Amino acid sequence: MGDLIEFTSWPHHQMIFYKITSSAVAFSVKGETHAAVGLAKEPSTDCEYWIVIEHNECRLKRNGKRIKHLRDVTNIISRQVFTKFWISWHNSVLQFGRTRDGVPLISKEIPVADIQYVIFTGYTERVSLQWKLYLPPKLERLLPKKVHGELEWIKGDNMLPNGALIGGYEKEMLYIIRAKHRGSLTPGKFVPSLGLGFISWGGEAHEKSDFEVLCGYNCVWVPTSGKSIPQGAVLAGHAENTHEPLYVGRAIEHGHLIPGKVQPSHEVCYIPYKEREIAKKVYEILVNPQVAMDRPNCYVTEQSGVRLVQSLGNWEHDSYSESESESD
Repeated sequence: MGDLIEFTSWPHHQMIFYKITSSAVAFSVKGETHAAVGLAKEPSTDCEYWIVIEHNECRLKRNGKRIKHLRDVTNIISRQVFTKFWISWHNSVLQFGRTRDGVPLISKEIPVADIQYVIFTGYTERVSLQWKLYLPPKLERLLPKKVHGELEWIKGDNMLPNGALIGGYEKEMLYIIRAKHRGSLTPGKFVPSLGLGFISWGGEAHEKSDFEVLCGYNCVWVPTSGKSIPQGAVLAGHAENTHEPLYVGRAIEHGHLIPGKVQPSHEVCYIPYKEREIAKKVYEILVNPQVAMDRPNCYVTEQSGVRLVQSLGNWEHDSYSESESESD
């Protein structure tokens, strides 16, 4: 899992930049008005964006100019208790909101990409603030080359195993799991605050307490759509009846990045979201670049009615045809 860092920002003190390896961050703050979070491509005082939080309003600024302003937000920040917030900047959309309801207070398309650093401070010279920062593991962007940290599925419970792979964001960091359900082995998401996993099946999201967690870091997310499955796609399980392979995917829903399952015969990525199974034609799929290089022909193919299936590191033949495919 990530680390919890607690600190106080003081007037006239040196500002500290924190590197974020995902496209989102969660934090809590307590204190006087005018808390501020800066977003930057490099660790410098010239942040690309500032989010300023006051007691009853918040605003987004760029180059010293206000570009988004929200008034009349009751008790958005408190002197007595911590309030937890989230910021995401995936797919050129910057969003900011409170964790308790998950509804963005600010949502704005932004031209700046490659935001990698955040800074937490007071927006006036007289303000000291207390912060809690929830940092994901320090994972550098992976290039398609051989590195240590091979992917493996590890038995999970309400606590994550070491090395759990971050898969997305929905008010908090989400992780990748797989669980058995009605004859299938289906990938989905783990929600740390609930200590539960969720998979999508049959039009609904299903809660799971018995599951495995994907750990490691030798992987990359590859944009794709439909039934286009790249070489080295990470096999996570299988459908019921036909045992069609299922892969790890993720997709955007209402500003959240949700892990789920890719079922090639359905030409979509299914994600579990708010008790429903949602189908996404455009999505990202998890790829192991080492598999793609070492065994370029070992991925799902069809030839003469025979499908090659990767099974826990081994390859086996499984008779399969598109006409036999059944909906999950």
